[in-house]
Amino acid sequence: MNGLELENVSFAYEGSEAGVSSVRASFPSGQLVALTGPNGSGKSTLLKLMGRILSPHSGSIEFDGRPIEQWDGREYARRVGYLPQDPDPVFAMRAIDVVVSGRAPYLGRFQRESDADYAAADDALAQCDATHLAERGLDEMSGGERKRVFLARVLAGNPGLILLDEPLASVDVSHVQRLVELFRRIVSGTASTIVFATHDLNWSSAYSDRMLVMSEGRLVLDATPEMVMTPEAMSKYFGFAAEVVTSPLSRRTWIIPQIRSNRS
Repeated sequence: MNGLELENVSFAYEGSEAGVSSVRASFPSGQLVALTGPNGSGKSTLLKLMGRILSPHSGSIEFDGRPIEQWDGREYARRVGYLPQDPDPVFAMRAIDVVVSGRAPYLGRFQRESDADYAAADDALAQCDATHLAERGLDEMSGGERKRVFLARVLAGNPGLILLDEPLASVDVSHVQRLVELFRRIVSGTASTIVFATHDLNWSSAYSDRMLVMSEGRLVLDATPEMVMTPEAMSKYFGFAAEVVTSPLSRRTWIIPQIRSNRS
């Protein structure tokens, strides 16, 4: 089977019960998947396991029919791109140099980036509406601008599976919309799969094919956005009361938190 397959995957951090437990999920090609759940529910850990940052303590993960530990590291990095929640400390490196470093898996030892690599970096910056940031240092940017630059670094490598940990955090609303639209275009145009962890339920549900809900390290729901975006699911898995509104134009479901009390 093409894509990523998790079978009863478990992981626990040393001295803690936190992690993930008995996760089973499939990520075939050509899907946009939102990974949701409260803080500490295991979203970041699951992405790290899929990206080979961590190794499961039990269970198995296969990519394109082969256990991921059997893949050559450089080849896996070409096929699977991973963006952590906090990519790197802030330093005075130009955005274009950060983004072109995403081409590293394609370069030989001591090989320098070619014009084609820089062209791929320029294209990735343009996709993230960040061309104007190319010559600026990371230390001169807002958190949201840096987020878009690091996302461009992942896209510059042109991976078939893209794992993003909170790519919408610290990003203003207009760019949140542009980014999820970009995710949708990438998936629809290239048959890639994008799995992104997020707390933004409304924007992710509007564009995703599936939503996965994590709770206390377990995958408790894997369904269409319409099945996840319900008052019952919000109360049970996210811990807040909500109302549901269906857009008359898009027919998508939006969640509105209920106000518990009015100001006098």
